[in-house]
Amino acid sequence: MKRSRYHDYFIHTAPEFLHGILTGIVVGALIFLFRLAAEKLTEFSRQIYAAVRAEPLFIPLLFIGLILCALAMALLHRYAPSAKGGGIPRSEGILRGILPLRAGRTLLATLGGSFLSFFCGLPLGSEGPSVLSGTAAAHLTGRLTKKDREAKDRYVMTGGACAGFGVATGSPVSAILFALEEVHKRFTPMLLIVTSAAVLSATAVSRMLCQLCGLSPALFTISDLPDLALADIGYVFLAALAVSLAVFLFDLSVSAFNRCTRTRLHKIPHALRLVIVFCLTGLIGLFAVDALFGGTGIILALLGNQKTTLWIALLFVIRFVMMVLVSNSGATGGIFVPTLALGALVGGLSARLFVLIGMDPSHAPLIILLAMAAFMGGTMRAPLTALVFFIEVTAQYENLFFVAIAVFLVYFLTEIFNRTSFYDLLLEAMEEDEHQGKTPQIGRFELHVCPGAFVIGKAVRDVLWPHSAIVTSITRADKDTPSLDNGGEKKMYEGDTITIKVQFYDEDELRTRLASLTGKDAPIRRLS
Repeated sequence: MKRSRYHDYFIHTAPEFLHGILTGIVVGALIFLFRLAAEKLTEFSRQIYAAVRAEPLFIPLLFIGLILCALAMALLHRYAPSAKGGGIPRSEGILRGILPLRAGRTLLATLGGSFLSFFCGLPLGSEGPSVLSGTAAAHLTGRLTKKDREAKDRYVMTGGACAGFGVATGSPVSAILFALEEVHKRFTPMLLIVTSAAVLSATAVSRMLCQLCGLSPALFTISDLPDLALADIGYVFLAALAVSLAVFLFDLSVSAFNRCTRTRLHKIPHALRLVIVFCLTGLIGLFAVDALFGGTGIILALLGNQKTTLWIALLFVIRFVMMVLVSNSGATGGIFVPTLALGALVGGLSARLFVLIGMDPSHAPLIILLAMAAFMGGTMRAPLTALVFFIEVTAQYENLFFVAIAVFLVYFLTEIFNRTSFYDLLLEAMEEDEHQGKTPQIGRFELHVCPGAFVIGKAVRDVLWPHSAIVTSITRADKDTPSLDNGGEKKMYEGDTITIKVQFYDEDELRTRLASLTGKDAPIRRLS
């Protein structure tokens, strides 16, 4: 009996391991080309802003071009609404089963809209579109599978999303943790297998292409950081407090502005919002081009101690306001690196203050990176991912103790504030837009596991059930089968009866998802 159960698990998992590798190869090549194009467009955009500043007569042409690009993005969003906003919260909604996906349209519109954002200098990065593009590409590769395609789709798309994240940020281990800690917020063997296969194969493809083209696969490279002493731990606590306050203000501002938009400014057309954001970007670019684009340049400038304290303070205010506006406008682009840049700016201001009160100036770069990782962990509510990201970016372990203190202290304080995280705020807004006018229902359903069903041999926690579903009971068909398996896992077998409670908008769609898990011919009975 035990051999049969292992066999059932193997025949469902091994194909997905291979599918994860295939998905990683496709996503790795796609995101490498996307990053390359994004860098070229950003460089070209800088040249345009420099030319306009040198010749003011071109200013009207600049704003005409920005307005046309904004209208072009609005048309793309009408063609594919799923390309609106940050790619990471959108992908999280798709992978959790909250939001639908039209893969072909989403992929094309995401790439096109991102290129418009990069060309115009919006403070957005390439990592969010990389995650969403990886999700869509994985869904398209999933069409190669016939058996249990719908049941396996979210696993494979998770692998594609994390492969996009790993290639875009140059941090494969963080990408794997991103799936477990941020996207699904749970650890399951099958998720780990599929995601690891996709991320590692995508990283291999990306690094091979980078080597051929003489490029670096890393988001940015940092080395020669000084070591903090235990006597400097006070500065770590102060930096963590500053970052916690910044995270709280940032989440509060995004929430308040989103609420204001939905209650008082809801009549402003989407196209007009984009025009306002694009024109504001152009206005800032005429006076402070450093405030534009994703933010990698800001981080490197701070680490190199190239800017004044006033410049850091002004840039923080500008970037803070622009991120609130841009995230609310629905402009296509990534918000991961921009949040890193905000955290680095908080760290830069903190480091300048600490130097005045006695800190060794050589420790400033570490305070900046520490604040950057802590801000990332606070906004995403993913401290382990932030900690591993710091290790992958710096390739140093000597200061890991101090970074861990800052990251987990910020996480603890943000949990005390009990604010919804930045990404969840954006996802909630997307969910409201998707289900506008619909009232959610809550029901209980009884399912029967058919022969060859996807759930056979899997634990309850290892199955990606419909969003918000709770398995309330499992009745064994075979009375000799123990209720709990080794380790206390509740696994499912052929003939079992499963009762679930779930919130849903469309019952037909829900039944289709449930049938993909327990068998197409499985009877599904609604109890309440």
